[in-house]
Amino acid sequence: MNSTNLGLGELFDSALGDEIELVGALVVAAASCHGRMCASELDAALGVEPCAA
Repeated sequence: MNSTNLGLGELFDSALGDEIELVGALVVAAASCHGRMCASELDAALGVEPCAA
């Protein structure tokens, strides 16, 4: 998602598009969860790899 036509021309904001995709992924993950999600579940939903300790 890189552009949106709001009737005022085109708006380009790739960072905002990325944020919207992340929020969407969290909503989908939360909807399939029956309780609170722990940090590792959130990371998995977002595709974040765990840090090496």
